Amino acid sequence: MKKNKETIKSIILVLLVISSIFLTYVITTYQPDYEIFTKKTSQKVNDNEEKVVDDLLHFLTPNIIVKVNGGAREEPPVQNSITKIATVDGIKDKKTQKEIIKEVTKSESVETRVRNKDIEEVIHNGGEKITLEYSATLDSALVKPIFFAEENSNISLEFDTVVFLKEKPENIYLYKKGEKNYLQIKVNGDIYKKISEKFSSAKQSYGKYSLNNNFIYLKEDADKYYIDEFSTENISLNKLGRDIFEPQGGIKNSSDNEISDGYSILREQGDRLTYINPSNEEKNGTTSLASLGYAVNFLNLGYVNNQNYQLIYSYEDLTQFQETYKEGLVFNKEELANIRVLSNSSVVYQVISPKKITKTYLSSKTAGVYDVERGEYVINYLYNYANLKSVSDVVLGYEKTFSKTKINCYYKPTWYVKYNGKYISFKNLKASLEKGAE
Repeated sequence: MKKNKETIKSIILVLLVISSIFLTYVITTYQPDYEIFTKKTSQKVNDNEEKVVDDLLHFLTPNIIVKVNGGAREEPPVQNSITKIATVDGIKDKKTQKEIIKEVTKSESVETRVRNKDIEEVIHNGGEKITLEYSATLDSALVKPIFFAEENSNISLEFDTVVFLKEKPENIYLYKKGEKNYLQIKVNGDIYKKISEKFSSAKQSYGKYSLNNNFIYLKEDADKYYIDEFSTENISLNKLGRDIFEPQGGIKNSSDNEISDGYSILREQGDRLTYINPSNEEKNGTTSLASLGYAVNFLNLGYVNNQNYQLIYSYEDLTQFQETYKEGLVFNKEELANIRVLSNSSVVYQVISPKKITKTYLSSKTAGVYDVERGEYVINYLYNYANLKSVSDVVLGYEKTFSKTKINCYYKPTWYVKYNGKYISFKNLKASLEKGAE
């Protein structure tokens, strides 16, 4: 009898231990369907917030805005190939993208939540949708003034895609491809209708190609290309220096090509401006998203000058923005066409940026018939002769050149391929491949 009691006690003890382990597992792994962070906000747009949004959109426009009609189908991608899977309506023009995104800022967000469901269950239902696709990962906290403006919100979620659904016209979805969590923002009113109307008035046809799990969008039916001429001017070193240093205590030393607050230095170096904070010049364990936030906030001190840039690279302490014109990235063999920012865990410690900026439109002329290859030719050539594993993007961008006096600049449509992680003109890549390079 005593033995039976001991056996029963042992069994009960084992069950209690198992129950304890199970409860611990449930508690530590349980994730609610969503967490409500905030509700009901006031109307977002005022003069100051409008400037904040404008400043953000100088650097954080998407690669493309795409509309998918209900019931649309795509061809399956082919492994180790550049495959055209669909023709879609899209917008790459940065000015138009800004106008569409600003419609979102006019809305009143009434509820914001992070959901722990698979986003594919929400967006891949065959219904009509509009998607903003970014070239690099962003942080929802950085774009809060655009998509939601709760002052007390502490939401920080990585994303590279924003989706609007016709069947849920009051919702906005932010998510990162391959991740489970997504941010859902509910606004007061039909935001889908507003952006759809803007989109429809400016849409163009793009071929959608699949390559190495990436999507490439090439404009279709482009028969004429133009070379545009602009005047240029140098960024004022004194004005930029005041914008940077006065909030930190003012300018202590100044010369024709260098300004300092006693610690940090802003100087002209050939075709570029260089900012250095030597007291903080080390990586010091920062993250790419933290660096991006520091970079955008710092550049908005006075680097913008109505020039538009697109985020193309963000990794650890380095953030890089490429100049954009109309709907393409701008590249320049003579002078800088990008801004490189290095940050540590608390501050920007180096910025390298162009000294010259584009100013006033002067004229246009039609590009020669053979000056710009057709997109299909570029794709077919890459398929036949390039190592496709080295190709990650193909864009119709602009080569920026200058007159002999550097007073004027020209934007010429030119194909570029991102090959082995760097953009190179298609002409140069073709010449290199024909010489046997890989």
